[in-house]
Amino acid sequence: MRLQCASAIRQRPLVSRLNRIGQSRNYRVAILGGGITGLTSAWQLSRDPRCESVTIFEKSNRLGGWIDSERVPVNGGEVLFEYGPRTLRSAVPTSLPLLYLATNLGLKDELIFTSKKSPAALNRFIYYPDRLVKMPGPSQHQESFIEKITRIIEELQDPVFEGLVSGIFKDIFGPPRHPSEWAKDESVTEFVERRWGSSVAENLVSAVYHGIYAGDIDQLSAQMLMGELRNNEGGVAGVGGFVSGGVLGSMVSRAMSKLKTRKMDDFMALQALATTPELIEHQARITRFLKESSTFSFKRGVGQLVEALVASLEASPKVKIYKNAEPTTLGRTLLSSSISIECTSLNDSKNSIWANYDHVISTIPPVSLAKIMRPITTDKTRTPVNEAPKIQNPGHTPYLLGKHNYAVTAMVVNLYYSNPNLLPVQGFGYLIPRSIPWTQNPECGLGVIFASQSSTGRTADNAEASQDTVPGTKLTVMMGGHYWDGRQEYPDHDTAVRMARTMLQRHLNITATPAVAKSRLQKNAIPQYTVGHLDRMYDLSKVVRHEFDNRLVLAGNWYNGVGVGDCVNQGIMASTFGIGYRLNAKSAKPSRWRPWESYDYKGWDLRGGVVTAPARLIDSKI
Repeated sequence: MRLQCASAIRQRPLVSRLNRIGQSRNYRVAILGGGITGLTSAWQLSRDPRCESVTIFEKSNRLGGWIDSERVPVNGGEVLFEYGPRTLRSAVPTSLPLLYLATNLGLKDELIFTSKKSPAALNRFIYYPDRLVKMPGPSQHQESFIEKITRIIEELQDPVFEGLVSGIFKDIFGPPRHPSEWAKDESVTEFVERRWGSSVAENLVSAVYHGIYAGDIDQLSAQMLMGELRNNEGGVAGVGGFVSGGVLGSMVSRAMSKLKTRKMDDFMALQALATTPELIEHQARITRFLKESSTFSFKRGVGQLVEALVASLEASPKVKIYKNAEPTTLGRTLLSSSISIECTSLNDSKNSIWANYDHVISTIPPVSLAKIMRPITTDKTRTPVNEAPKIQNPGHTPYLLGKHNYAVTAMVVNLYYSNPNLLPVQGFGYLIPRSIPWTQNPECGLGVIFASQSSTGRTADNAEASQDTVPGTKLTVMMGGHYWDGRQEYPDHDTAVRMARTMLQRHLNITATPAVAKSRLQKNAIPQYTVGHLDRMYDLSKVVRHEFDNRLVLAGNWYNGVGVGDCVNQGIMASTFGIGYRLNAKSAKPSRWRPWESYDYKGWDLRGGVVTAPARLIDSKI
């Protein structure tokens, strides 16, 4: 791993594109949780000269949260197994803060980009009802317009696309929501069925959300997860008063106008991110590669990003990291507006320490945070190093946090075969919709990733690169998710591997014995954004800001996106706007990269709570 730039960037201050609200004195911050959101927040804070100290409390004995990369020795070399996120989505501007953060950390030469023209980018499959079906998309080969249309028409004849063509007409001619219903949330199923029909929801959309959230589309929020499509339901491309145009018509009209829907938060995170000479030097090149790629990762896996962050933080004199450290009490002190935290070492539960902080960024599950918001009690079996402060009643915050408590559990099985030609097709992998018969999916499979085909790519210098040092076939089988809701017992390693191999034999006719098989049960790993999520987050933010005087910030995959890029952006937002920074005055020259200037952004006070712009989704030509 290359960290030559760690010492060079250590003293680089926060960029001067933000102003801090109120007092200018230095401040202290505590971060609960050492996952990617917490580490990103700490790194950003460590670049701010006004930040006096940053303290990270991590309950487990490792950092990085659900990011978990393992180098596995095999005959003749090593292969990389990922048990969490494995490929990072290439999207502008969403992915730029993550990519720029990696460059700031000296990881530019460690990046691997997967071209949009590669099989892993072009070939995505759904298993239905008993075989792999390729999703329509660009071809790897040059073809005329007529050939392209002919190919897509032939592909749409497959039973998995039953109802899609009629669904398109239903959408075009169907009325939009009534204005009184516009602000009301609905499930993904309800939205998709209303616009395109039940077959599209069951066969296609359920598979997509198995791959992203391992979730049930009957429960997932359309407002949160499909906001772009729902906002296009207005029928701006209709014909007179007879044809609304639907979502598809609006999308075509917007495409012709080169308009896209973007998140304001992504632009703001990009504006707030601290920059280094390393980033300034290579920014144009890596941005170009991002635009030409479908995904990207690192030579040693996504965990390499965590390693680089930890190395940089450990080199900073203002950052302290405590592992095996569990906060047991959190509250706002009576005599000041600071937040007090009691922390107990899991290695020595008899002793605890108290400390006061000007700001606290919580990235732990909401239920875990709610449990430590309680009145102080005297426990004579414990000997605090310093006297416990008097803490205010936590009010309604624990109740609202406790309502946000649904996450799913997934089993991840990684298999390596020495035969590099084991797969019948090339591509990224396949997803399994909930509509296939139980006889085809008794293992509760969610999907299979052809990991060996997504482990190769090109560096920012356009050189070929691979995460593995030997040829072979790597497969990652994912099982469980919402299918395992309410389950008390889960498969052990041997059972999980047996289930995965049985599934692969049924789906892909793979009977070979893997040279290496490893599994990991990820309990409550993927938070579910159920119907009403956005309203709950707004209500929660309002109460938290009031009861904690804008000093408690909530961030991470429980609130505003489960992807690594989402969490990085949240970490940047939390450690800047969440603790009192604001965007600078309007620039003299308008820019598409500063979309907030079209709004009354000077009145945006984002301190505390879930840090997100009041204008969530915006029109952009970027």
